[in-house]
Formats: sequence, C-alpha cells, structure tokens
Amino acid sequence: MGKNNGLSALEKPVGSMKILMHLHRHEKATITHLLKSEQLCQKTTYCALSKLQKAGLVFQEESLGFPLSKYYFLTDKGKVVSEQLGAVVAVLGR
Repeated sequence: MGKNNGLSALEKPVGSMKILMHLHRHEKATITHLLKSEQLCQKTTYCALSKLQKAGLVFQEESLGFPLSKYYFLTDKGKVVSEQLGAVVAVLGR
C-alpha cells in the first residue's frame, strides 16, 4: 500500500484519533484548544495534523476576525472516518 492512501495518518495514531474524535464532537478547533482539551504535546499535535491534512481528512482555515487563528475542520472524508471511529469507541466502551 502506498503512503498516500489515507492510512498513513493512522499508522502511528498518536494524536490522530484524538484529533479526529475531537473535531467530530466539536466541529472545529485551534491548535491551542487541541493541546489543552486533548492533553497532547505540541509536536504530536502538529505532526498528527500534518498527516491528517495530507490524508485529506482535515483542512485548515484562518479566521477573519481578531485575534487571527487557524481553525481545523473535518473534510467530508474525515467526517466518515470519525463517525466510524466513534462507532468503534462506542462498542469498546460498552
């Protein structure tokens, strides 16, 4: 399998799954919010977001207001993946 098939973002899932689930629950997030709410370190967060963006699961937009912030959102593909992860988490949590 090639590295650009989308699975590469989940091969080393440290942070990736937490970010996908967070965005599934909250629709959008800044890096600061992810760091605090998901208790991730900065390097892990940046690496995971980069992989998720390359896999086409997450995209970034800059806010238009003040203060300027970068927000991360799920793509349509990311929404499908996060919904499936949510179903797995629900089954495991039983």
